[in-house]
Amino acid sequence: MATDALPPALFALWTVPRPVPTAELTVHFTDALDAAPAEGWALVRIRTEHAGSGWAIDDSTIWSSSGRLLALARQARAVRHGFRAVHQD
Repeated sequence: MATDALPPALFALWTVPRPVPTAELTVHFTDALDAAPAEGWALVRIRTEHAGSGWAIDDSTIWSSSGRLLALARQARAVRHGFRAVHQD
């Protein structure tokens, strides 16, 4: 869930929010979860590797609070135009 629930890294550059639905998500879990379930906080790093032509490709890494690498993910997102305000008279 942590690989898809957070906003894309591009949000840091935009002044107006816009929809960026997931088109494809691949998650690779490490064997760290086989040893014991992760407890406590997790550190999630999301980095946009490519953005343009209506698409963004994000790479994510997730670490446990003890520093174990838990998962790697790659996500393709469709970048849509910003929201438009609707005025009522």
